[in-house]
Amino acid sequence: MRTFEAKTSIDLFDLLIDLARQHDLISKPEAAGFRKASAVLKQGHSAGSHVGEEAVLELGTLLTDRWGGPEVGAVLALKTDLTRLGILGELILQSETPQAVFYQMARFNRLLNQRSAFELTTTPYRLTMTHTHARVGPNFSRAAQFGTIWALANVALIPEHVFGAAVRPASAHFDFAAPANLEPIHKVFGSSILFKQPAAAVSFDRARLKDVRKAISPSVCRALEVAAERGLDDVPALDGLADRVRHHLGEHMAGSIASESSVAAFLGMSVRTLQRRFSDEGTSFRREVDAVRAETARRLLGDRRISLSEIAFRLGYGELAAFNHAARRWFGTSPGALRRTKKAVPENET
Repeated sequence: MRTFEAKTSIDLFDLLIDLARQHDLISKPEAAGFRKASAVLKQGHSAGSHVGEEAVLELGTLLTDRWGGPEVGAVLALKTDLTRLGILGELILQSETPQAVFYQMARFNRLLNQRSAFELTTTPYRLTMTHTHARVGPNFSRAAQFGTIWALANVALIPEHVFGAAVRPASAHFDFAAPANLEPIHKVFGSSILFKQPAAAVSFDRARLKDVRKAISPSVCRALEVAAERGLDDVPALDGLADRVRHHLGEHMAGSIASESSVAAFLGMSVRTLQRRFSDEGTSFRREVDAVRAETARRLLGDRRISLSEIAFRLGYGELAAFNHAARRWFGTSPGALRRTKKAVPENET
């Protein structure tokens, strides 16, 4: 029976070393030194170690400096060997349509790098892959930009690399300033590119992808998914799971609360795994939702321009009475009374 290997961030480090060497961005001695460091990392840490992610950030900073800008991520993506990405690469290559590929990338990206995540959103006319990256210190800001361009470039090239279809994204957005050299960016992403946007994402016209597909083996795909799900169970959390869930809930709280299943899918794990990890941290999904609502309520109550009804709506309550009841449980008083005392404003705000 065929077995499938779950690659890790250290394997991604190896792939980037080889791509950098192909483009003469590092010398042979430097490549040898990086490979030696990679071997040490593999011996000294578990498959899901985050040490490899730190190495990727350091290498990304070096490559950005050597090339002269983060657009080198697009240059390297043009030569990506998807077979080097383990189960995720196999799933990409065994997917029937680009949308299926994007779904697998969003679901299992954590196998390669927990510092970044994809979210797939669809409309009748567009498929959009949004990329997020965990906050890094100032020393790694260039590496984060490199990583965003690299990740989205691999998404942009899926129709060509996997299906042989010359389809580029309809648009590409980046959440940082434009690099000086845009030629590699345009080569990968096309002409419709914007920088300094709220989020980094690429969008495809669904009509152009309608006939892009290939024959697959459903049984192989299912075996790969099972192996990938097992691999995710072995990946340790980059930060506390509760912190990551609270951040996601807060970012998407606008009149409704994300469901437990949608949060699990965003994190690339099953609902059962999400529940187990919450239990390991001594909490639950319901408790974290409640905590985010309380924190958001306290912040919004400090802004007298926002009505109590509007706050209730933003928190996902259908009736003001439900919000009043929750506020009394959280703060020991009603929202109106809390607002009048001005205790809603955190101490570090004026």
